Amino acid sequence: MKLTTKVRSFLGKFVKNQQGVTAIEYAIVAAGVAAVVLVIFNKDSGPVFEMLTGVFNALKTKLTGIIG
Repeated sequence: MKLTTKVRSFLGKFVKNQQGVTAIEYAIVAAGVAAVVLVIFNKDSGPVFEMLTGVFNALKTKLTGIIG
């Protein structure tokens, strides 16, 4: 086997291995993003829930005052 054939074989395996590593890195990042989204959009608490609850309660108070 020639040296160039060995180098090409090694480079081919290295490129394929890097693609696998990159896929794993993207999966880890996606899992982290999913965890953050779950914390932010929690149905019982979390900043988005609290903000929307405050907005709707203020709206309810104002509408009750106008109608009431």
